Amino acid sequence: MGATAKHIPAALIAFRALMILVVPVLGWYGHGTFLALIILLVTLSDIFDGIIARRLGISTVNLRKADSTVDLFFWLASMTALYFLRPDAVMRNIVIVFYAIAAEVLEQLICWLRFHRMTATHARSAKFMGLCLLIGMMVLACYGSSAIAFWIIGIGITVSIFDGCAIVVLLPNWEADVPSAWEAWRLRRGLPVRRHWLG
Repeated sequence: MGATAKHIPAALIAFRALMILVVPVLGWYGHGTFLALIILLVTLSDIFDGIIARRLGISTVNLRKADSTVDLFFWLASMTALYFLRPDAVMRNIVIVFYAIAAEVLEQLICWLRFHRMTATHARSAKFMGLCLLIGMMVLACYGSSAIAFWIIGIGITVSIFDGCAIVVLLPNWEADVPSAWEAWRLRRGLPVRRHWLG
């Protein structure tokens, strides 16, 4: 790939950053189908930016940190959009919304207290949570089926937060791209870690 291709991962992250501004507008004006489509496209961009960056050998720490930060704010913007679109459904499940926010704050707080920076682990459990958020939010945006959507979201968040908190507790030093708590434990023992996986 040429020099232009090296800008693709950053461009995909910039696309997701732009969508942070777009999705609340779609929710406010009731465009559930378009909102679901944007969530799908953003998820695909999140998968492919990592794949492309690694194949080009430009998967830097700063790029991964930007990726994690944009992802966090996009999902918060998406939940805001869903509140505009389906306020009754979101309010019936507000406990799960607060649980999701508290879980993310807890993980970031632990990481900040230990290493004075935000996480960028890109763990497999976070990818699983992203898939659950994708499915749950698309179901809610298109069909308004809040019980199914929030159960899916809740399961994804629970798996991710336990694994994510374990990772930041076990890591001896701040690291990007830690696949799981098991691999964090291996790092703590000075053992090699396999970091190449989807997304």
